[in-house]
Amino acid sequence: MQQKGARNMSDDYHRPTLTFPSGAYNATQVRLYGLGAEIGLSVPGAPAPFGDTGMYVETAPGASITDEQRVNALDVLEKYNRNKGRQDILNGIIPFPEIPIRVSYHFKIDLKNFGTAILSTVGSTFMLGSSPEQKTSCGIIVGYAYEGHTYDLPKPKIMIIPAFPEPKIPADDSEFDAKEPEGYAVWLVDKLDECVELEMNQGFVEQIVLEANLPGKRSPTMYASKMTIGHRGGKLND
Repeated sequence: MQQKGARNMSDDYHRPTLTFPSGAYNATQVRLYGLGAEIGLSVPGAPAPFGDTGMYVETAPGASITDEQRVNALDVLEKYNRNKGRQDILNGIIPFPEIPIRVSYHFKIDLKNFGTAILSTVGSTFMLGSSPEQKTSCGIIVGYAYEGHTYDLPKPKIMIIPAFPEPKIPADDSEFDAKEPEGYAVWLVDKLDECVELEMNQGFVEQIVLEANLPGKRSPTMYASKMTIGHRGGKLND
């Protein structure tokens, strides 16, 4: 049965290329497809910048490395300053000192008349080559695959995801592999993982606050809350 709010694209697109990094089949895996954020790698004594925003992310206090390790790490980070290179560092393809690092993800949101906003996520500090206790990233999700079928979303969703994007989109994976050069990525999550969806609306205060809350325009959850309150008071109202 097709899920509400999603359009089945299996007739128009190839089905997902199922992959399981742990080596075991996961029947509740959900594949998220969308635009990945810019990757930042910080090492002790060298915070990772958020592009040209003037903001930085540091590693956790107490992490230390030698001067030689810091110099070597900064040389590699300067040479591989794009997402592809940063992914290769994280996956051990590019030689990098085994030191504490912290991975951050961020992307810019263009706001008309307001300039630019930054959405960023930062995970825990961990030794390169091991797995961090906390994986967090963000992206603009446009579609997903579940139980062997691919669906697109009615509109892109800005999401905070409890996983890093995969190093590469597998071949013939719902045809999103063809969009990888444009910055698209795939995240592998479980349907019971917690995530965050950020809803964005831009307009006048009259539209966002006043008109949106007029009777007949409130969300179903707002009506439900008010009816519950009225019922507890002995009178059911709207």
